[in-house]
Amino acid sequence: PNPQKKNPTDFALWKFSPNDKKRDMEWDSPWGKGFPGWHIECSAMSRKHLGDQIDIHTGGADLIPIHHTNEIAQSEAATGKHPFVRLWMHGQFIMVDGEKMSKSKENFYRLADVEAKKIDPLALRYLYMAAHYRAFLNFSWPALEGAAKALNELRVQLSAISYQLSAKNRTQLSEEKLEKVDMYRKKFDEALAHDLNMPQALAVVWEVVKSNIPSPDKYDLLMDFDEVLGLELSAISYQQSAIPKEIEGLAKKREALRKEQKFEEADTVRRQLEEKGYTVEDTPEGPQVIFVP
Repeated sequence: PNPQKKNPTDFALWKFSPNDKKRDMEWDSPWGKGFPGWHIECSAMSRKHLGDQIDIHTGGADLIPIHHTNEIAQSEAATGKHPFVRLWMHGQFIMVDGEKMSKSKENFYRLADVEAKKIDPLALRYLYMAAHYRAFLNFSWPALEGAAKALNELRVQLSAISYQLSAKNRTQLSEEKLEKVDMYRKKFDEALAHDLNMPQALAVVWEVVKSNIPSPDKYDLLMDFDEVLGLELSAISYQQSAIPKEIEGLAKKREALRKEQKFEEADTVRRQLEEKGYTVEDTPEGPQVIFVP
């Protein structure tokens, strides 16, 4: 134990530089040359930029017992104001094969690894949102590929909804459907208000996708939700609205082959469309060309 401590749990506000060497970051002070302790750095920065009290403070769950406890102690002692933070949000760890991801264990991945596997980085965002921030998330490539598949399906569904917008004019909602729109919006907001429950918010998104509310209102809801989700769904509708003539030509060729019952040739054209980033859904109203990013 350090003999300079009055209590074993005491922590340093100011650390002294070694006498025999110069540090890259050190300053003169009334107590001697040195540098601020880890905990005081955070209190000083937050007070300078955010004031004496903070609405929301985030951090890893491992910081609760020491770092954040010490931040509270020194900040409230300095300002005399309580609470220092109104809402703490502590995230749990990302695990790999049941162990915490860390550099020391060399069991970590970089975004470059995701890109090397040609997985959309937004699939990683989807994967993170599929688990509550206070729950452990076990990362694996199959889990990420599953998230990529779910995100792609969401994009396909949105493309279909976007396609229908040009074919249907907005109609006055019945009281029943108006109540449904309000219900979905309320459920989404309630999920966010309930300790930022993103898995529940994603579940509401899929409820909307599968619902029977009109396409324009469904589209508006999903765009509003994406302001929070950040999955860049609006880009899908933009790309959907500008189907190249070459793609339209292939789709018409496929449909003509199907009418002639040349199904193998029609499937070949479908594969050509898929190679170019499009798929075709056969609906009662006719084939729909859908952009798949």
